[in-house]
Parts: sequence; C-alpha cells; structure tokens
Amino acid sequence: MFLEKSPDRLTRRTRLERWILLALRCLALLLLAFAFGRPFLQSLPGASTADNFSRTFVLVDRSASMQREDLWQQALELAKSEIVKKGVGDEIGVAFFDDQFELIVDLPAWASLSPRARTADFNRALEEAQTKPSWRPTDLGLAMARAADRLLAADISRPATSKELIVISDFQTGADQKSLQNEAWPEDVNVRCLALAPKESGNLSINLAATPDRANIDEDETYRVRIRNAADSDSASAVLSWKGFPETAIETSVAPGTSRILRSLPRPAGAERGTLLVAGDAHPFDNEVYVSPVQARPLRVLVTGDTELTESAGSPLFYLKRALQPTPILTPVVTTAESLIDVDLSAIEVIVVIDKWTTETGIQLMEFAEAGGLVLAIPSADAAADALAALVDSPEWVLSESPADDYALLADLDFEHPVLEPFARAQIRDFTKIRFWKHRELKLPKEIDASTRILATFDGESPALIEKRIGDGTVFAFLSGWEPRESQLALSSKFVPLLFSIFNHTGFSIRSAPTLYVEETEASEPGFQEIEEEGSSSLLAVNLNPREGETSPFDPAVVFAEWGIPLINENEDAPKTELTEEQLARLKSEEKEQNQKLWKWIILAALVVLMIESGLAGHRPQPTGGNSDLSPEPTS
Repeated sequence: MFLEKSPDRLTRRTRLERWILLALRCLALLLLAFAFGRPFLQSLPGASTADNFSRTFVLVDRSASMQREDLWQQALELAKSEIVKKGVGDEIGVAFFDDQFELIVDLPAWASLSPRARTADFNRALEEAQTKPSWRPTDLGLAMARAADRLLAADISRPATSKELIVISDFQTGADQKSLQNEAWPEDVNVRCLALAPKESGNLSINLAATPDRANIDEDETYRVRIRNAADSDSASAVLSWKGFPETAIETSVAPGTSRILRSLPRPAGAERGTLLVAGDAHPFDNEVYVSPVQARPLRVLVTGDTELTESAGSPLFYLKRALQPTPILTPVVTTAESLIDVDLSAIEVIVVIDKWTTETGIQLMEFAEAGGLVLAIPSADAAADALAALVDSPEWVLSESPADDYALLADLDFEHPVLEPFARAQIRDFTKIRFWKHRELKLPKEIDASTRILATFDGESPALIEKRIGDGTVFAFLSGWEPRESQLALSSKFVPLLFSIFNHTGFSIRSAPTLYVEETEASEPGFQEIEEEGSSSLLAVNLNPREGETSPFDPAVVFAEWGIPLINENEDAPKTELTEEQLARLKSEEKEQNQKLWKWIILAALVVLMIESGLAGHRPQPTGGNSDLSPEPTS
C-alpha cells in the first residue's frame, strides 16, 4: 500500500527487418507452385471451343484422262460425299483443275450452310457452268499449290484448328508435278488423296512423232507416229490405220509400259483432213491424231531500195515478181516499200534490198536477219564501199565496182551447199551460159569465219554469191544484178529454181500446217481449224497433249512423301472424327500447352529469384533475435 503502481512496458517490439528477402522467398514458392500447374495461355488460337472449326479445300481433276469410263461421275460423287461430312461452321472450298485452276466455291461461302444446302449449291454450280472433263493436260502441282495458298491466306484472318486439302484424281504419271518439287509444302496443310481408277485397265495412245520431210509435193505423204502402251495393260496388240480407210491398217505389237514409233501408210486420196487411228484398247479418248495435208506455204516478200521501184520491163522488180509465182510449194506475196521506216517487219519473212542503201537501212536489215529473217542483197554499181559491210556487221567487207571490160562467168560453184545441190546433176550443172556484164568485187578478210560461205565466184576470183549467217537468219548477197543490163541470170532457166532453193534452204518450203495442242490454241477440243493468212487459208491440226496418254497411275503416298507433303491416313484419322467437341477442345488445349512449354520459363524465373535471394541473404548477417518477448518488464 506504500508503493505506487507503475504501468507495464514492453522491452522489445515485433519488427520486420528483411522484408525484401521475405518477398523473394514468397515469390519463389508461388512460381514453383504455378509451374507444377503446367499453365498455358487460353487466348492463343485453337484453345477456345468457339473457334474450333476445320478448313478444307477439295480439288477435282477434270483433265482429258478423266473422260475414261465413268471417272468423272465418280469424282463428283466423292466431292459431294466430302462436302456432306463437314459440319456447320466448317469452311470448305471446291475447285476443278486441268492445266488451269477454276474456283467453284471459295472457302468462306459455305461456312454457315448445312450439308444438304451445300450439296444443292454444288449441284446448281455444276449445272450453271456445264462442267465436264476438258481436253487439256493435267497440272497437278499447280492446282495443289494454288489450293494450299488459299488455305494459308484464309488462316491469317481466322485461324482454323486444321487445314486439309482433298485431291480427287486418277493420279496419272503424265500429270505435271514440277510446282510441288520446286517449292516447299506448308507443314500445317495436310493432304488426303482419293484415287480413281477405271474398271478396264490399260490404255493405248498415239501422237505425231514427225511430219513428212521431203522436197517434192508429189511424194507420198507418210507420217511417223509414236504408239504408247500403258504399264497396266493386259494386251500388246495395236492396229494403226487412217480413219475411214480400213485397207490402210497396220497390225503391230507394243509391250505394256513401252512405246514404239511406226510409219503410217501414205495418206489416202480422200483423206485431206486425215486422222490416224490406233485401236486395241477400251479408252478411245487419246486414240486419234489429226494431221493436216502438206500445203503451200505463204511467203511474204518485201522489196525495198533507195531508188524508185518500178515494174517496168528490164527492172529487177519486173523479173522478181514473175519468178515468184504461186506453186504447190510456196505462195509468195510480194510488196514494195521505198524505206523500212513505217514497215512492220514482224509481218515479213523475206526482204529483197536492191540498188543502194544507207547505213541505217543496213542496220535495220541486220536486226531483221538476226530475228530469223532472210535478206537477199543486190548492191548496185552506185552502192557505197561499206554498204554491204553495214548489213552483215563486218567492217572488213569492202565493196568496189569491177573494172573488167569483158563479161564474167560463174566458177567454183559449191554443189555440196544445199542451195546448189539441186543443180549437182550432170544435166543441169552447167552455168557457163549465164554471162555477167557488170559485177561488184568484194574484198574479204584473209580468214573468214564459219558463218560465211562462198557459193560461187566470178572466174575464180571475187565472190559472186555468198551466204552469211546472222543470228537466227541469213543474208544472201548477189554481187551482180539479175536484170539484163547486168547479167543473163533472170533470163536463164536457173533463176527461178535458184530462188526457191534459197527459200527451201532457209526453211520456207512446203509444210504440213503446224500441229498444236489444245492448250496452245483457243480450240476446246482436238480437230481441224482453218486459218486465213494474207488472203490464203491453211488447215491447222489441233491435237491432245501426248502427256495425257500416260495414264498409268502413280502412288501419291510414295511420291508426295518424298517431297515432304504430310498425308492423312484414312484409317488413323477415322477415330479422331468421332470425338465430341469437348474432347476436341481438350486435345487442342493439351496440344497448345505442349507447344507453349510455359512451365519451363516459370521454373527458370523461380531459379533466378532464388539466386537473387541467396545473394541478398549472404550480404548481411541474419539478426540474432527473432520475434520479441511480449512479457511485461518486472516492476521495481
């Protein structure tokens, strides 16, 4: 009762001294717990059930080989069945292909339609387009590359859970596949191949191997053809004939998997539009080849010079026009022009330049020859020394007038040259009756190149007729005029055959109208077409591309696998399509989680945090005291 009670006091307080270490240790524990949870980002594509849809593109082969039996109907039925399999929300596109890519339905168009509505829309598109197998070749590589590009392009705006390309084709060995070999295939575009096959195996095909090679229009017109037998054929027998003329039939044998070149019998008199036919198989789509008869070729000749061009008697043009009359071999069309300034040289095949010409004209003529044209050059006595040199681009060629007072004769004729070879026979090889009153002397370098050839000389001295190859064309230079004031050439019996021999040597002679393939013309199918050229008509034969006849199938599972194209195995893929949407979403989530591997990065972050904590903990010794004693201080 004598002591005053004093208040209780705490001698120590609870105090958090190393709060950074506490935070680091807590963070490390949280990171480790989070890592063991194996998280992944739900916002990435494919993890959401709402975005779970497939994107498919169907390619249907419509090339010429699909005309066999009912392959086309099989292809359409398969396409419809694939369309029906896809559910509402799945995107599907359809395209037909041969050597071209025709889009029928683009990817987003059918996304909201039911399978029945899609089928109806597909049938409607077929009726409107009147689609059927074409006569064009197969470019499988181009079509697959185009379809893959569309799948990838659509995936940019709205990624799909899967991208699939379905190819419906007979997968013939003749299909072009270069595009697949040259470019890498996208890894996330899977390919499923639905192969078609006819009931009757094997196939015989025919194509033209060579047109008639002859110089006389009256010679028999025979053709060399290649007959190919497919590797899966059961028979080796084949019969070649002119269609409609059974008496021209030739029986032969072609082993399966091989080809044979055979010469046909001469074209029958009544087969102007002749068709060669091979028989012996069940697929006639490639059993015919159309061959046009040998026809006179239109030859467009332009005569030019720096002096007035007249047809008066005795002029060079007078004799040239009378020499170039239509024949069963050629149909010359002669025109004139004083200069080449406004002339479309692409429409001319032969230019005859007479008298004298400027250096600019010589350069134009040289460019014309380089592009494949024929130039007949006849320099006059007034021609400059470098006139011919500018034309042939040879400065060493110097031209001068011959001072000879007497006439000259041709000598040293090269009868081995194709131009003079027709005159090599003893009865017609005599040129001594042709006299040249005036001529030019041409000085050449000591050594002439292989593109220059002298066909004849004047009395064994300077050249009289010389050939110069320039680019793809030719220049023939006459060193004397052919009109009577300079020579007797135009009046001789050698003049006309000499000109036509030059034309024949340079490729302008009798011909079969060119044989083209369907894809090279505007024609929709093989057959004959009449072409009008410069007032004359010619018959054009249009045929099927020989590659379409190579119908032996290849195995896409082997070929595509070699090029790194991921193929879908029907047996392995079937169970996956029976999964529910929830199961598919879970599989997609697991796949995304596996791809992201976020837990590895979280563990790495936890290790970094622990390393920092260890460093801080060792920097300063731990305090000796822990939590403070909360007992009150004893009173005195």
